[in-house]
Amino acid sequence: MLLRLRPACSAVLVLGTALPVHAQQADVLEDFRNEGLQFRRVGALAVRERPQPLYDAVPYRIDGVEVMPRLSADTTYDSNIFAIPQARDDLIVRLRPRMTASAVLGSLDVTSAVELDHREYLSHSSQSTTDVVFGLAGRYDISRDTQLYAGMRNGRRTEDRADPDSPFNLREPAQYDYVSGHLGAAHSFNRMRVAGHVGIEDRDYRDGRDGRGNPVDQDFRSRALLTSDIAAEYAFSPDTSAFVNLSLNRRNYAAQAPLEPSRDSKGYRITAGASLEITKLIRGEIGLGYFRQGFESPVYDTVKGLAARARLEYFMTPLFTWTLRANRGVEEASSIGTGAYVATSISLQADYELFRNLILSAGANYEHDDFQDIDRRYDIRGATLAADYKLSPRYALGVQYEFRDQEAAGAFPGREFARHRLMAGLTVQGM
Repeated sequence: MLLRLRPACSAVLVLGTALPVHAQQADVLEDFRNEGLQFRRVGALAVRERPQPLYDAVPYRIDGVEVMPRLSADTTYDSNIFAIPQARDDLIVRLRPRMTASAVLGSLDVTSAVELDHREYLSHSSQSTTDVVFGLAGRYDISRDTQLYAGMRNGRRTEDRADPDSPFNLREPAQYDYVSGHLGAAHSFNRMRVAGHVGIEDRDYRDGRDGRGNPVDQDFRSRALLTSDIAAEYAFSPDTSAFVNLSLNRRNYAAQAPLEPSRDSKGYRITAGASLEITKLIRGEIGLGYFRQGFESPVYDTVKGLAARARLEYFMTPLFTWTLRANRGVEEASSIGTGAYVATSISLQADYELFRNLILSAGANYEHDDFQDIDRRYDIRGATLAADYKLSPRYALGVQYEFRDQEAAGAFPGREFARHRLMAGLTVQGM
């Protein structure tokens, strides 16, 4: 008997990402990037994976096309909007209108989506931002065992000031325009599944201004990222499979800061591991391997080390799911003086279905970032509490509390702060 995998694990990979088999199941506006393969078997479903027919949104159907309009509106209290030791708070009103359309045309499955995301700061209007993104993704089934994938995204995005790579001296949040695309294929035969992928993303950062109004050049951060991936998995039994994943990347920068060496680099990440159901109540996957990122300029040190990826799910009851995640890998650092940092993270989340239409969640996470070429380290601790309440298929309420404490160390310690966020919002979608 062959292992029956969730469709996502048979998809094409981006830096170890599994893309969904059916385009309408994907959020085509989200990053293709994930941290690893997501093998799933037919069996227990996590609380947030379980369908809720009485409360799931219903799309409009127009001549074979499913159209899903959505409007999310929320208000957030942020205790530290600049992510600095001298905290300044504000109320933020956020509006996110979105439209998704999907269609199945024979063997072709296509989804497109567009979203506008506006954040209005009530006391610090200079921090208000507007993002927009358009996405398109498709899957073509050559046969039951062979699929082709393609997709693209284009838009504008705002960096969170708490991002380890975000500049310290900008008066307004950093923004960049981007366009990305990918092509891939997957094929199954006997107990083996193989997938391959190529992708590109081009980012163009917008210049900003410092606290005194002087221009701050951000062109040195603009870059193109090329990726190629190949992955394979083999099913030993219905409960156990082994996988290997190789990801290659190349980063080319359009410009460089004055007196700054070239930041161009290339590297790879290879991981191998197993996906298994330990019992009917516990399933997981773990992958270990090696990463290496080398820079064109000898000024920047080559970054290499242990690559790791793990996910463990415990179905304590049909209504209570624990999820443990861990990851270690290299991340790009565009700050002047450093080319990359090694990020090690672990998180634990609990989801409880109190009622069919009410899910409570709580989580905790920790991340350690070790920058190369400069003496800087971050220790980031966080916690979240959330409640998602579906009033009907069309209306849903959400409340979330988030805490983040970031400690910095080293001769060039960087950003250190603590932040509390409390959000309450309403979503209207579907018919």
